[in-house]
Amino acid sequence: MKIHRIWASVIGLASLTIGILRFIVPTLNLSIPPLDGIIHIVTGAGFIAGACINRGKYVKNTNLWLGVFYIVFGATGSNWPHIIVGVISSLIGLTIKTAEAEP
Repeated sequence: MKIHRIWASVIGLASLTIGILRFIVPTLNLSIPPLDGIIHIVTGAGFIAGACINRGKYVKNTNLWLGVFYIVFGATGSNWPHIIVGVISSLIGLTIKTAEAEP
């Protein structure tokens, strides 16, 4: 479960930071639409919550489903960074077993 929590924490913090910077520091000229900034904030908080709630009890599903969301979100706008994050998150959610699932 450690890799799940590390991935969710890192990608959550990055996404949350990007979303916040979109609204706080307009002089950076981050060509991010407002809706994209809001989605970054919400999904970043979701990744972080998944990594932290009950010591990551739900982080595997968080990585899987937010990964699927990012794939769809990225595909609608042909946004490769979102698709790549989505694929990695989904693969981590699908392939890496958690400590509870191991015998």
